Amino acid sequence: MKFSDSLGAIACKCVLFNNMPVRFVSHAGGDWQFYCHDTNHDFSNQEVLKNDLKLVHISKLLLNDPSLNEIADLPVDTGAEREYVGGLWTRFADKDDE
Repeated sequence: MKFSDSLGAIACKCVLFNNMPVRFVSHAGGDWQFYCHDTNHDFSNQEVLKNDLKLVHISKLLLNDPSLNEIADLPVDTGAEREYVGGLWTRFADKDDE
């Protein structure tokens, strides 16, 4: 399975501008979110999130890392993480807290 070419996603600036790999993906609440890792961001601070997260076209992320298509079948309210690019994804329940 592959991501739709028209999909929008949320990504952290670390991934977009600092060339850090995507190691944590969330599909909580139906929104696709791609992060360097969840421990690198304070999700409780709205001001920080406003500055750290950006809306991006999935094709931008896939251009840098086509292996993201491995989790395109991730159901809503599920997440996945890996240690490194090319590593195995570990899937887990990831409900939207709001």
